[in-house]
Amino acid sequence: MRAELQELGFDSREEALRFLKRLWREENAACPVCGGALGPLHRKAKKDGCDFLCADCGRIYRTIHLLDEINRVMPDVSGKAGEK
Repeated sequence: MRAELQELGFDSREEALRFLKRLWREENAACPVCGGALGPLHRKAKKDGCDFLCADCGRIYRTIHLLDEINRVMPDVSGKAGEK
């Protein structure tokens, strides 16, 4: 089952983005729904590292999809979009 932004319980855009950054940096990140360990969805070298799977609840985190949802549902109102 693919995780949807609304079920993850993030209170802010910044919190949601921190979660995605932890995944992309391959830092330890717990499933926001059940607290289980997240690991790569694809283990083959030719697959990208953007999809993750919770070992406990089976939710699939497709980070590009979640980023699109964050930008749609929690738009950046600070005017800093795209700044590094």
